Amino acid sequence: MKNITIHIILFIIRNLTRSAPFLIDILLWKTKLFLKYILRYRSKVIFTNLKRSFGNQYDDKQIQKIQNENYDVLLRYIRETFYIISHDLQTLKSKIKLGESEKWLSFLSAQKSTIVTASHYGNWEMNMVLLPAFIQQRVVAFYKPISDKTVDHIMLKIRSAHGLELHPIEQTARIMTKYKAENVLYIFIGDQSPLNMNGVYWNTFLHQDTPWLTGAEKLAKKFNYPVLYLKQVPQSEGTLSYILHFQSITEHPELEAPGAITEKYSRILEKEIINKPAFWLWSHKRWKRAHLK
Repeated sequence: MKNITIHIILFIIRNLTRSAPFLIDILLWKTKLFLKYILRYRSKVIFTNLKRSFGNQYDDKQIQKIQNENYDVLLRYIRETFYIISHDLQTLKSKIKLGESEKWLSFLSAQKSTIVTASHYGNWEMNMVLLPAFIQQRVVAFYKPISDKTVDHIMLKIRSAHGLELHPIEQTARIMTKYKAENVLYIFIGDQSPLNMNGVYWNTFLHQDTPWLTGAEKLAKKFNYPVLYLKQVPQSEGTLSYILHFQSITEHPELEAPGAITEKYSRILEKEIINKPAFWLWSHKRWKRAHLK
C-alpha cells in the first residue's frame, strides 16, 4: 500500500511539474509558510548554528535575514528535486554547466581514479545525480541506506536514473578495491556529523571546534588517488541552476601530512559558506558531537 501511495504522489508531482509549474510554485510557497511560521522547521537549530558561526559579524536581525533566505533555498532545493524526477536528461543537463570542462575531462581521463569531495552546499541531490552525464568516467557514491525499504528503493531508483552508481557506505573499501583497475570518480560528502568519533580530524571551522570525517583522506592515501573539491555554484538568473567547478585539493595524497587533505577541504567549504551563507544546510546538526573533543 505504501509503495502504491508513493508512486501516486510521484506521478502527480511529475505531471504538475511538467504541465502546471505555477501550481507547484503555489504549493511550495504555502509549504514555506507552513515550515517557517507554523511548524517552525528546525528554526532553533538553524538560528543557533548561524549565531555561533556569524555572531561576531552579524547582529540577530541580520542572522534572522539569513535564516529566512535559508528557508527560500530549502524550497528551491525541493523544486529542483521535483524537476529531477519530472524531466528528461537533455532538459536536466541544460540546468547545469561544468566549468572548464575540457581541462577537467582531460585531467580525469589521465588518472587511475579520482576522489571528489562535495558538501551540502548547493543542491547535492540534483548535482550528484546529474554529474555522470557530464563526464566519461564511472561515477560512484556511497550512502547510508534508509531504514524504510520501500522509500530506500525508490530513492535509489531516482538517484541512479542518470548513471550514478550507489553503494552502502559500509562497502566503500570493498568497492574501491573491486574497481581498482578501472578509472572511477568516487564522490564523498564530507560535511556530515561523524557517527563514529574514532579517528576524526579536529579544527576550528566557522569559529567552532569541529570534527571531520577522514574516510576520503585515508582512502586517497591508501589508493594514491588525487582529491578534488566539487563547488556547486548556485545561479540566480536565467534557466541555469548551477555551475559546477572542480578545484584541486591534492594530486599527490601520499605527500600530504595527516589531516592536511581534510583541512584543505574544510577551508574551501568555509570560504563558500562565508560568501553566501544561505545555501548551506544549516538545519543539519553539524556540531552536535563537538563537545566530545
